[in-house]
Amino acid sequence: MDRNAGTLHRMRPELEEAFANFCNKVHARLQQGARTYGDASLEMPTPRLVNEIQQELEDVAGWSILLWMRLERLRRTHENIRARFEEDGA
Repeated sequence: MDRNAGTLHRMRPELEEAFANFCNKVHARLQQGARTYGDASLEMPTPRLVNEIQQELEDVAGWSILLWMRLERLRRTHENIRARFEEDGA
């Protein structure tokens, strides 16, 4: 792998900031979980932990379809607006 200073690829500042924000939020949730549940999750039987994770992933998928639908609506709206401007010669 070429590690010359001129060829190194770095994260864009906005990605770096977003990732740091994400990590801070995950850390805060872990701290809140520790306050609420203590260290019980560390001792949770594996099948129960797997079940908890599966439920969380199902929640993420469920929320994701709602966001996907909104993004589709925004995309279609953008395409309609763009088409109107192109029809007007703008």
